[in-house]
Amino acid sequence: AGLVLVLWAAFFLTGCIQPISVANQTKTAEAPFITPGAPPVQQIPTSPGVTGAGVTTSAATPIPVALMMVQQFIASRGESPRDLQVWYDQALGPDRMQGFSYINLAGLPCAGFLVSASANGVAQPINGGQVCSPLPDTQAVASVTFFLTSDGQAYTVVFGRVQDPTISTIAVIYGDSSSQPYNPFMGGYLLVKPGVQSVLTIAAINAQGFTVIENIPQTPTT
Repeated sequence: AGLVLVLWAAFFLTGCIQPISVANQTKTAEAPFITPGAPPVQQIPTSPGVTGAGVTTSAATPIPVALMMVQQFIASRGESPRDLQVWYDQALGPDRMQGFSYINLAGLPCAGFLVSASANGVAQPINGGQVCSPLPDTQAVASVTFFLTSDGQAYTVVFGRVQDPTISTIAVIYGDSSSQPYNPFMGGYLLVKPGVQSVLTIAAINAQGFTVIENIPQTPTT
């Protein structure tokens, strides 16, 4: 009788145990719903180490140097920026690239980029551009331009800023059908792609995956 009881218990427990690969597997997060025609939403890291005055730290380009170079660049364009923020600071080949935003004298939101090269240990601006929104309350502004780094490499840059706080992702589709996403940081965004590329679409997408702006109009870089 004892043997029968043990066999019965073993049979019952075996029926209750699921394989580890099924019972303990991690549920895959469901992808957000995206409206038809919208580029896929992807999450990518934003610039690390943001401290003080919205400036991103960098061992190669200390905060005062990056901020000073950007201020001088904007001043060379005849602007006196208000609420200046440097929210992007990354290496680009042998050079360094900053992304920034500010309010101009007319009260319009602006964004820009600056590329600098190191000469004898001193950073010197070599390329840059900016764009301003046509109206203070425009949802988003975008610009596309091309530049060369100090080693002669060509790049395409898509940059701008968003005023609509519901916009969480900027998705760019290029002429070669490739796509590139970016999560705006401090309202600004900057995407760099090697080579000279045409840009078909610059879409703005919210956190739920819905397209807020199907194609942000491209404003010429100044």
